[in-house]
Amino acid sequence: MNNLIKLFWQLIIGKGINLASKELYKERLSMCRSNVCGVYKNPLKLNVVERCGDCGCFLRTKNKIDEDYIKCPRNWW
Repeated sequence: MNNLIKLFWQLIIGKGINLASKELYKERLSMCRSNVCGVYKNPLKLNVVERCGDCGCFLRTKNKIDEDYIKCPRNWW
């Protein structure tokens, strides 16, 4: 399953993309879901549509990428 996910990211975003570890992904997602910043959005109560109210990114997608240019707009992670 992990290889399938990596392949998906390489096809959609581009080859050479660094993916976050499972621990880092869970840590980031947990921080977003705790809504410390007050901008977490999930109006339909479905995990697949969770979004950041500041940048508009889908959280499950953004949190899986481990690159310098991917960060929380409020610098929480």
